[in-house]
Amino acid sequence: MIVLVTGAGGFLGGRVARKLLASGQQVRGLVRPGRTLDVPGAVPIEGDVCSADDLARALEGVDAVVHAAALVRTTGRWEEFEATNVEATRRLLAAATGRSVVHVSSLSVYAIGRDGETITEDSPYESGAEERGLYSRSKLAADRAAMEAAAAGAAVTVIRPGVLYGSGRRPPLARQSMAVSRFRLILGGGKYLLPLAHVDNVADAIALALTQPLARGRAYTIVDPQIPLSDYLSIYRSTARAGWRPLYVPTGLLMPAASLGAALFRLIGRRSPVTPHQIRRATWSARFDCSRARSELGWKPHVSLAEGLRQSVGAESITTTPALAASVSE
Repeated sequence: MIVLVTGAGGFLGGRVARKLLASGQQVRGLVRPGRTLDVPGAVPIEGDVCSADDLARALEGVDAVVHAAALVRTTGRWEEFEATNVEATRRLLAAATGRSVVHVSSLSVYAIGRDGETITEDSPYESGAEERGLYSRSKLAADRAAMEAAAAGAAVTVIRPGVLYGSGRRPPLARQSMAVSRFRLILGGGKYLLPLAHVDNVADAIALALTQPLARGRAYTIVDPQIPLSDYLSIYRSTARAGWRPLYVPTGLLMPAASLGAALFRLIGRRSPVTPHQIRRATWSARFDCSRARSELGWKPHVSLAEGLRQSVGAESITTTPALAASVSE
């Protein structure tokens, strides 16, 4: 196959391009003008995903598409996110008729209605995406567009990966954290299940989805095995040889202030930078069920948390207790 990878110059897109090349596919990488493509063997194509002409040129002679390009920021204007993450996705889906398309979405599309909930691909969409931010709102709209195209008969697969990390990108300590002297203030508790996904494990799932007929019209959640945040931070500190200690901040201390701030910002017609919804999403734990990807794609995360942290944090060795070692290797 000849596969076009949008966002091939990015963290995930580059890994996907390398994975496809290693499996014998031919790869074209769509990259922004002036940006180099550091993927030996891939054919670089300069272009903008927001340009219909650039997309049409990039799609000539292509058998399949991996749409990994996206605007990933915490600030900006809605018009920017809408153009890059929503309208460009719709334009690509329309232009790629007759080709297999794997659209890279996000876990943020899922609603988490309570702490401890199990999330599957059939769980409902997030209803408060606007409260979470422009990125989440745009990814939800793009996911809807991809699933609508799939329902209409297009050969579209949606991949919803967890929080990406790997060589070149450290994972976060938590959903929300802050450095204060020799402590790291962690919003929430030690039982929280951080939904990490090593970039190579996600690239594996995308490559499998391209060649698996069962994947057409389906969505797949891709998250590595989850362990309690307290265990994860112990492994992280050991791997990084860090001297700091975690200090958990109960949600109850911040929720009243967030509610008051949101009300005050509404009075002046602006959006509060921190809302109660955001705090709930950052601290309500969910277990993401990836059994569909395992059974239909044959996917299995081959990079463990221990190895992934060695890659991303850069330590040569890791020391864990037997209990933690068992959690990491599951």
